[in-house]
Amino acid sequence: MLRFALKNMAIKKIQNILIVLSIVISAGIAVLAYNVANQVSDGITKGASYYSVIIGPSGSQTQLAMNTMYFTDEPLGTIPYSVVTDLMQDGTKVKSVVPFAMADNYNGYNVVGTTTDFLKEKTVKEGTMYEDNEILQAVVGHNVAKYNRLKVGDIIHTGHSINSAELHAEGITVVGILEESHSAYDNIVFTQLRTLWHMHEHTEDDAHETEEGHEHGSGTVCAVLVNAKNPAYAMQLVSEYDGKIITAEDGDVFTLQAIEPMDIVRDILNEADDTQYIVFILCGVILLMNIMIISIITLLNMYHSAKEISLMRLIGISMKKINLLYIIQNGIIGFISTLLAFGLSKICLLLMNNYVASMGVVLNMGMVYPMEFVILLAVFLISVIPTAIWTFCMSRKDGVRD
Repeated sequence: MLRFALKNMAIKKIQNILIVLSIVISAGIAVLAYNVANQVSDGITKGASYYSVIIGPSGSQTQLAMNTMYFTDEPLGTIPYSVVTDLMQDGTKVKSVVPFAMADNYNGYNVVGTTTDFLKEKTVKEGTMYEDNEILQAVVGHNVAKYNRLKVGDIIHTGHSINSAELHAEGITVVGILEESHSAYDNIVFTQLRTLWHMHEHTEDDAHETEEGHEHGSGTVCAVLVNAKNPAYAMQLVSEYDGKIITAEDGDVFTLQAIEPMDIVRDILNEADDTQYIVFILCGVILLMNIMIISIITLLNMYHSAKEISLMRLIGISMKKINLLYIIQNGIIGFISTLLAFGLSKICLLLMNNYVASMGVVLNMGMVYPMEFVILLAVFLISVIPTAIWTFCMSRKDGVRD
């Protein structure tokens, strides 16, 4: 019966190819939309949970959040390091303080200057973490090392922009490579904050005077990431620092803003949810069209197979076996099509990775949600049910008319 079904499929190649294309496109889009929507949502939510308050220059709240948590967009500007110092001295409301600065890039990958506290949740797979009291050391993300073939001990030279032909004369030594996290951290070069100061503002002698520089609040940062001791203190910090004006020792005036990152993320996800619903509606429409196409092609196949079925009946093949033949045939088509759809969704994930990375989320091709199998099973059943219904109706008849 299986062999006969395969031969029959080979005869009707055009009809079967149309069914396969219909299933692959509808199922592939549905699975891809669900996977991407969930990975983006999970990635954004996870990044926002690390800190309760972010303080930076005045400007777009979304840009400040996306830049510091997901390394996207450009920094809004800088604020004095004295803000970090003041927060460190606030032992009542503050649990931890992490300075953040972004400047330069290495072969298109952003360079972030910070302390080791920023990477305390990450695992160094090769080498060691850089030393906060040193300079010109770096820990690179998984993708940075992979695509640039970097290993521990290599020297990298950073530039001011992606297209800049001018690189800093001094190189930075790669001391560690992070374990793959399928997050924006995979695409970043992390170094000491003092390294960025050294490259842009200070002489080598000044850069070695770490403690003295920090005590006097020298240097600037792009943002300060704060963990408050409780949500009430977080709200107090936002109230205290949002709109605060600081005059630096050199006379420069800075206006600060303070945000609670989870609030910003909720707004982003609310907008993303609206888009997600539209995508799911489109997927539903495609699935309905898929049902119609498969049903029409199945009916045409059965109509054109009427003589063939009559012949099989005349030689003694029961209608039950004939029904089973066509169900097996469409079952094979449905199974192959859903496998191809699943493979297509993974290929699309790979192709979309660069685009989604601009949102600070790295798509994981190995991430599979249980609902994806439910979608594929539903599509498989859609590919078989029209045939099962039609053959059941035919089996109710005493014979088959020409």
